[in-house]
Amino acid sequence: MKIAKEDIESARSLSGEMKSEQEQSMFQVKLILDDEANEIHQDYKLLWKCYPKSALFLRKDKFAKRLRTQLEAKPQHKVAWLNTRVKLLLGAAALVLLGLFLYTITSVSDSSRYTNHIIASNGERKQVTLPDHSIITLNSGAQLKFPEVFTDDRREVWVEGEAYFDITKDAERPFKVHANGFTIEVLGTKFNVNDKGETNTVSLESGKVQVTLEDSGDKIQLLPKEELIWNNKTGEVVKRSFDVGKKTAWKDNILVLSELPLKEALTDINTFYGVEFVLNDSLIGHKEINGAFENQSLTDFIQTLEFIADVKITPLAEKKFSIAPNDEK
Repeated sequence: MKIAKEDIESARSLSGEMKSEQEQSMFQVKLILDDEANEIHQDYKLLWKCYPKSALFLRKDKFAKRLRTQLEAKPQHKVAWLNTRVKLLLGAAALVLLGLFLYTITSVSDSSRYTNHIIASNGERKQVTLPDHSIITLNSGAQLKFPEVFTDDRREVWVEGEAYFDITKDAERPFKVHANGFTIEVLGTKFNVNDKGETNTVSLESGKVQVTLEDSGDKIQLLPKEELIWNNKTGEVVKRSFDVGKKTAWKDNILVLSELPLKEALTDINTFYGVEFVLNDSLIGHKEINGAFENQSLTDFIQTLEFIADVKITPLAEKKFSIAPNDEK
């Protein structure tokens, strides 16, 4: 059965789904100008008053039958105008109202799954211990959401940005990580996740994980020292081996730049220190940077970068710096 736009608008209005005053006002104007829309809305108002609300989503057929009985039992002068079209609307109303009710319940359920929301400040590495004693380390700007207590049959968290997971093994309760466009399922393992930008990466240090891509539904398993890389826009997927030490060094407060052009290295540098370095000369962007910077403050890193790249770094604003060629002879 195809449900008309007017049917849906009436159901949304009666169920309180029209939350903005502007939308409600426009709907009321429509009822004044459109006699047919107003007639439909009046039909729904009667159904809304008569239709039982409790346990609607569990026993819809039973209550629909009860509603018909109630309508037929009404005094003739009150229900004589209920024509065949109104009776057909009963089924449509039940479906629309049921959908709106279930949508509301689902929304509330989704929002109540987690009670903790942790954010790593720019330039900060933050370690979080979960209720099951798993440990998650967040890179600069990353976010983690998780419940106060895991359920008896599952453990779920939500992450944005880059994070390193050291998951406590529990065969009875698989661990799920929800990220931007994908889900990771594990039992007990160590892995790195990065969903910043167009390219997402899951890098497995130990154990075994299964990554499910939401768009395609593809399920891909990773073994130790394998990582999965895919582009959100092009859909390109690559599985390859990686260097664990270089990939996860950030969690130990070490910035590793391995033979990268300065232009490409700026993404990792800006994330690690929570600042913005910009190039004012395209040529210096091709200079290759190679090194490991351990526990260096921003000031120390700037001095080191100026020396190894032969550049001049100048503050432009708070947490913003310009990188230019070094003109000193």
